[in-house]
Amino acid sequence: MSLIQKDHPWIHYFLLFFGILCISWSAILVKIANISGLGSGFYRMLFGTLGIIPLFFYFKKPITDRKGVIVAIICGVLFACDIALWNTSIMLSKASISTLLANLSPVWVGMGAFFFMKEKPNAVFWIGTIIAILGVTFIIGYQQIIAAQMSLGSLLAIVASLFYGAYLLTVRKGRNTLDTFSFTTISLITSTLVLGVFCFIADVQLTGFNQTTWLALIVLGLVPQLLGWLAINQALGHIRPTVASVSLLSQTVFTALFSIPVLGELLSLQEIMGAVIVLIGIYLVNKK
Repeated sequence: MSLIQKDHPWIHYFLLFFGILCISWSAILVKIANISGLGSGFYRMLFGTLGIIPLFFYFKKPITDRKGVIVAIICGVLFACDIALWNTSIMLSKASISTLLANLSPVWVGMGAFFFMKEKPNAVFWIGTIIAILGVTFIIGYQQIIAAQMSLGSLLAIVASLFYGAYLLTVRKGRNTLDTFSFTTISLITSTLVLGVFCFIADVQLTGFNQTTWLALIVLGLVPQLLGWLAINQALGHIRPTVASVSLLSQTVFTALFSIPVLGELLSLQEIMGAVIVLIGIYLVNKK
């Protein structure tokens, strides 16, 4: 990671794309694991932490910036809250509605950047964001959205999107002073501890799973969490959070594509059209 130079910005966009491909497997693996949302979230962080510790000691650099460590810890708490709320919202509401509401994060990132950062999003960002969210809406189906009423699950998904947006805004500051492995390791350990506390309070079952569940949980921790967020955290050190937040919407498209061979869920014409709309919105945001 340290060999990547700012002279080649396309590398950071490639890492962002690779990370998106990895995290696009999250929903599929959670579905295969078929346990509580808090439980799958905890093991996602735990196995991710176990996977990154050897890499951290191999690539480690001296950690001298106390502020960067604090930011990494804050990011770990924000991400843990996002995962806990989003996974719980799926258990209380329709997964499609929770997914759409969780994808409101670019709006919060844009507003946060406007009020708290020097990187002010322009008109193209807002147009691209609106188009991308409309595409996600099209994929899910507007009939389901119109028919849905504001429930506790929907409210939790909206709050989850706030935490996700806050994470994307905050990670940029932490990545400015810490290397990727140090930042991700500190963040992962923090998320694991926070989710462990949530599981203890909620008395969540964490043992007695079958082999398929354990395998899905291990892959969930090593691919979406470890590989995916290592790549995304590296990219976020060089790419504006407003751009990254909209680009992350494309995981909805890739999740749908990966679900075809793994879960046998075929794409309808409406979903294909929605995917195209999402990509158009992302292209507009990244065009500059």
